[in-house]
Amino acid sequence: MKKLLNILSISILITVLCSTTTSNAKTTNDDIDLLLIPYNKVMTKLSAEYGVNIYVPEKNKEKFFKSVQDMSPKAFEKLLRDQYKESEKYMKEFSYDQGEYKNPYPSYIPNAENMISASLTNP
Repeated sequence: MKKLLNILSISILITVLCSTTTSNAKTTNDDIDLLLIPYNKVMTKLSAEYGVNIYVPEKNKEKFFKSVQDMSPKAFEKLLRDQYKESEKYMKEFSYDQGEYKNPYPSYIPNAENMISASLTNP
């Protein structure tokens, strides 16, 4: 009887240990979609607030999740806000001002009123 109880307790222990271990298999798309729900809510909120479309392409979801899995949704929201504010600086530089394009780079050819004489020389 004692042997039977020992065998039974060992088999229960093995069953419990095997059920709690996780495999290193890739997560499925459904798992990733569920894990990304809090981050998608943040992206949807900021998309509506800023009037842009922030999303993660289907093929990059797993890579995106790996980069944000250690980040809370609040920290992710702060990161996105900071990145958007930084990008606004560059969007304003390349904008049209009253119908004219403002080029942030200097002109390669200066506007000169005088004729510049040039002569060819033999080296």
